[in-house]
Amino acid sequence: MRPWRYLGANPDGWWCRRGACRGVTRGGVFIDREVPLIARLGVSTVRLEFPWFLIEPRRGTYDWRRSDRIVRTVTRAHLKLQPVLVWTPRWAGKTPATPPTAASFSRFAQAFARRYRASIRHIELWNEPDLARYWNGTQAQYVRRVLVPGYRAIKRGNPRARVILGGPSFADEAWLHRIYDLGGGRSFDVAAFHDYSGDLSILEHARVVKAVLRAHGDARKPVWLGEFGFEEPGTDDLRHAALLEQVLTRPAPIAMAQWYTLRDDYPATCCPVQTVEESTFGLLTGDLRPKRSYGTLRRLVLP
Repeated sequence: MRPWRYLGANPDGWWCRRGACRGVTRGGVFIDREVPLIARLGVSTVRLEFPWFLIEPRRGTYDWRRSDRIVRTVTRAHLKLQPVLVWTPRWAGKTPATPPTAASFSRFAQAFARRYRASIRHIELWNEPDLARYWNGTQAQYVRRVLVPGYRAIKRGNPRARVILGGPSFADEAWLHRIYDLGGGRSFDVAAFHDYSGDLSILEHARVVKAVLRAHGDARKPVWLGEFGFEEPGTDDLRHAALLEQVLTRPAPIAMAQWYTLRDDYPATCCPVQTVEESTFGLLTGDLRPKRSYGTLRRLVLP
């Protein structure tokens, strides 16, 4: 029997407008086709980055059209959506990875939580804030400008919401301890981490995260594996399938496991798409053909 309570999938490219993706031969926007394929897997949750710079392109001016469509499409399929609030707008920082002010991020986080309070229960605060690609600042800035103010803002917007610590790129024990040292321990309800080791060491890494929580009196907080996977070409992805089989049938202190990613070959930038990321992390090929791993996950999830 599967020991983990929930499973999810990470799609990419849903933020591009259909017209902006013309001419992209591999990748593109497939939300209307991808959501039914996710639902057919039997997973409970879709984890997706929600770019702040697209939702609030000008200070105080929100464009909810694309986010509304995504939320509506996912929830109509009886799936839960786990948004990741990430990417600083140009008016709030030099680059999308620039640390914003606590005040500007708080306003956005509260507005987001309030707008989707009826349909979104979990909100993640940034993605991989231990990497300069996503967060070109210090860990102290992450805690003081995003985690602590974001937590308070989300609770104001939706007191029932659960806040997820932005998943670091691996189970970095020292990084997690420092979250507490910097005063961020009371500003998350779920601890997330990512893992691309591609083997059963994932389970030991989850135990490391749980041990950190326990050391700070937070043993009751759940651990989520926000992203895991590795690259493997072809539809007969035996190693993907084997990893899913091995990891998902062994006990571990993980309440949610989310495979990265749903499909191969996705837009690496958006609005308009400039490049397509050539990757083979997916459960589906770039043209949405199921790989062996898709069938394996479906078999493990569905009764």
